[in-house]
Amino acid sequence: MFLASIYGFHQLEKDFVYPIVPVAIKADFLSEAYFSELSEQYDQIRSDHRKWYVFDTSKAIASHAILTHMMHDLAENQKLLKGHKHFDLFFETFDQHVKQLPSITKEIHYFRNELNRYGKAPEQLEEMIELVACGKWQLYSARFHRYEVSEYDAANNVKFISSIGRFEVVFNIETGQMVNDPVNRGTYNYAPGGIHPWKYYQHHKYDKVPWKKWGNTNQISYKDITKRQSRHGSTEQRKSTEELQNLIKYKMSDSQKCRNNSIL
Repeated sequence: MFLASIYGFHQLEKDFVYPIVPVAIKADFLSEAYFSELSEQYDQIRSDHRKWYVFDTSKAIASHAILTHMMHDLAENQKLLKGHKHFDLFFETFDQHVKQLPSITKEIHYFRNELNRYGKAPEQLEEMIELVACGKWQLYSARFHRYEVSEYDAANNVKFISSIGRFEVVFNIETGQMVNDPVNRGTYNYAPGGIHPWKYYQHHKYDKVPWKKWGNTNQISYKDITKRQSRHGSTEQRKSTEELQNLIKYKMSDSQKCRNNSIL
């Protein structure tokens, strides 16, 4: 029975096709009523599709329907989300429903690039360093963002993650500019990782596995990305990263600017 359950679970991840389910929301996008209606619709759709056996797909069907509706709403109201009082609630709700799926679709995977635009990351590396020094972003390993491209030396790429782990951005130290190409760009994490085994598992399932399956965008596959020479571990990479780390430490020692910003 146990082996059958494991087999069935993996088949569900591999073979499940989400049906098209309409979602009826009357409230204005991002209003309190909007999120209440999303919750009500989720419960209703789940009830309509609940199966009383071990592989109940009702959660996945309901969450996929909610996600599809939210993606459409955001596409129609892109500017409204910026600075909205329910900014965080939108992302919390979206991520929550992603993690109800046995596996994510290609559409939802690529939609992370749209979500990542809302990370409030500055365009220039100099400004990002100030935010890192103030604890608003973190310098993170850029091991998988240093594949060779013709436009710049990828050895100088560094990655930053927002304090809550959702948003990522890659900068090139040499140019000081954000990296947005489909090979080395940063993306949005539906399930930010961590040392806790469950967080690690969810990050692997909802962020790493889809990347390996579909790449960052539909312009180049993961297989073709990883065929490129990696500049990670090169002398140039180690030197530039160390210099940046030292600069951040220096900035952190001078916290006056952070205090001034908090007062403002």
